[in-house]
Amino acid sequence: MNITNLIEPEIICLDLKAQTKDEVLKELVELLNNAGKLSDKKQYLADVWKREEIGNTGFEDGIAIPHAKSKSVAKPAVAVGISRTGIDYGAEDGELSDVFFMLASPDGDDNHHIEVLAQISNKLIEDGFITKLKSAKTVEQARAMLTDMPSTTSSQQPAISEDFSPAPKSQWKQNLGRAKEHLLFGTSHMIPFIVAGGVLLSLSVMISGQGAVPEGGILADIAKMGIAGLTLFTAVLGGYIAYSIADKPGLAPGMIGSWIAVSQYSTGFLGAIVVGFFAGFVVRTLKKIKLPDSMSSLGSIFIYPLVGTFITCGAVMWLIGSPIAHAMTAMNGWLAGMAGSGKVLLGSILGAMTAFDMGGPINKVATLFAQTQVDTQPWLMGGVGIAICTPPLGMALATFLAPKKFKRDELEAGKAAGIMGMIGISEGAIPFAAADPARVIPAIVAGGIVGNVTGFIFHVINHAPWGGWIVLPVVDGKIGYIVGTIAGSLTTALVVIFLKKVVNEDDEYELENTQVYSSVQGEGEADILAITSCPSGVAHTFLAAKSLEKAAHLLGIKIKVETQGANGISNRITPKDVENAKFIIFAHDVAIKEPERFKNIPQRDVSTKEAMRNAAALLQ
Repeated sequence: MNITNLIEPEIICLDLKAQTKDEVLKELVELLNNAGKLSDKKQYLADVWKREEIGNTGFEDGIAIPHAKSKSVAKPAVAVGISRTGIDYGAEDGELSDVFFMLASPDGDDNHHIEVLAQISNKLIEDGFITKLKSAKTVEQARAMLTDMPSTTSSQQPAISEDFSPAPKSQWKQNLGRAKEHLLFGTSHMIPFIVAGGVLLSLSVMISGQGAVPEGGILADIAKMGIAGLTLFTAVLGGYIAYSIADKPGLAPGMIGSWIAVSQYSTGFLGAIVVGFFAGFVVRTLKKIKLPDSMSSLGSIFIYPLVGTFITCGAVMWLIGSPIAHAMTAMNGWLAGMAGSGKVLLGSILGAMTAFDMGGPINKVATLFAQTQVDTQPWLMGGVGIAICTPPLGMALATFLAPKKFKRDELEAGKAAGIMGMIGISEGAIPFAAADPARVIPAIVAGGIVGNVTGFIFHVINHAPWGGWIVLPVVDGKIGYIVGTIAGSLTTALVVIFLKKVVNEDDEYELENTQVYSSVQGEGEADILAITSCPSGVAHTFLAAKSLEKAAHLLGIKIKVETQGANGISNRITPKDVENAKFIIFAHDVAIKEPERFKNIPQRDVSTKEAMRNAAALLQ
């Protein structure tokens, strides 16, 4: 289907009157209806909205492509509209949309809208095309630009294709998912501050033997280093949440607002989270305001940070600071009450959450809750520190006690899991859970609960916001900590051994697992691209990468995986890679860095856990 036959003068509007998403969809539908393209405009509009519920069709650079396959389409067509003011269409980049293509496709024609999308995409990726289109003076000029398009062959790659759309999600779930990514982006930058600060402060107190912060000498200096880290982490948390939402202009409002909330109103980490989100959305809203051309260059470095900081800090001082402080006080009071008779219940909840996804989002919520209370409620880390290490230690113990119930590669993974557990890295259990989630996850959850509750019952106090036996020097109640670790690990091992069956491996399996899987390193050689990233930038990031590399090897696909880990970006994807690859997989639990690099390539967006479990399906 050639797009030349689908775009007619009467369905092109160079000055849309709509001010909202609902209005722009109605206006474009009206154009199609007046041109005789629809048999039932109400039904077609309903079908368009049904498609929007699956996923917003607003893209970067102000482009939106609403579309639907519908029985109410009498003749296939593409309506084109341009808004001179811009409309908040809900695009993921937060920018206003001003160029609209509405695709009307007959129901049952599965290839029509994909084919038309491909042809439109060929033009959209041309440098300067959108600017030229918006500057068109007449409908004829706009149509000439749009219809001068070659048909897409099978060798060409559309920039936008529903073949690669993520699984349908409601708008609420999409918003919740983005909020979770922003929060985890903030916590991933916060963790080094709280770990370094907590350990340094705890070591200085422990070595002094006085039970208090040293007042002189080198130990006092070490204590100051630790206090600095524990003081800064809330500002970093709020700042990087705002940065994730609004990019660099959100950093200053988020950090300064969080600093004021914590230092003047004692809102703690809860205040930093609220202020970070508030600052991010304030700055993102400010960025939607169109500045004069003479001032546009000042927006990101002057206007948005300045105005955003004033609004955010003003809101903290005059509106939300005191209520958040009261909420924090109430939470600490509740925790103090739970320190008595409620320890078993709270320990069970935190232990289950910490163990459940082994370093994933649920784990991060539980550990963040305990880590940010390490200076006021250190008994929380006493239990959570145990629950952090029981999944990998339990699986390592299980491979030792019942080796016949594990594959050869799992026996090797058990050795690594034991080391990772000792140093407080829950992700060591992921290979086991990915291979057999129905049996492994219940076992590690049971072990996490037993370990956490045991720590609480023994009144263990952990002054470091970390887990494993590596923190034993700064633990009060070391015997209880060790007993809790052993009890939790043994529980996991016994449960998983009971649930699992004896494994029989053949020679083919053994041959397959002697292969070495790696990512393409050169430019422009990969068929498929991928980026992996998790909150800690350690295990989930690299385990997802290895899962994709292994699946690609078995399918005969060349894949290039960029990891955005704790040490920064490795094996960076280049423009040449993007130009030559078919599509890219985003396997992430936090926001991807520099996503603008991939606006001209189809995308699959999943979690790291999904990449580990279903790598082959993602690649096919």
